[in-house]
Amino acid sequence: MITSSEQNRIIRETSAYLVEKIMEIKKCSRDEAVELLMETTVYAALTDPSTELFLESRESVLDSLKEEFEGRPEALLLL
Repeated sequence: MITSSEQNRIIRETSAYLVEKIMEIKKCSRDEAVELLMETTVYAALTDPSTELFLESRESVLDSLKEEFEGRPEALLLL
């Protein structure tokens, strides 16, 4: 069983990874990338432990984020 502190660590690490990738994809600053991430459905799901999205690989979460950026947020439902 994963503890709450482990969940929080995984969420933080995945979020940091996503911010780095957003900076590369969108060619923006860290602050802008954080703001972009926080406005997404993917981030809302990632930070909601009941969705268990934090258990997915960070690459899988990134794929969902890219799909949301492309206007396909329903792809998150496939996870």
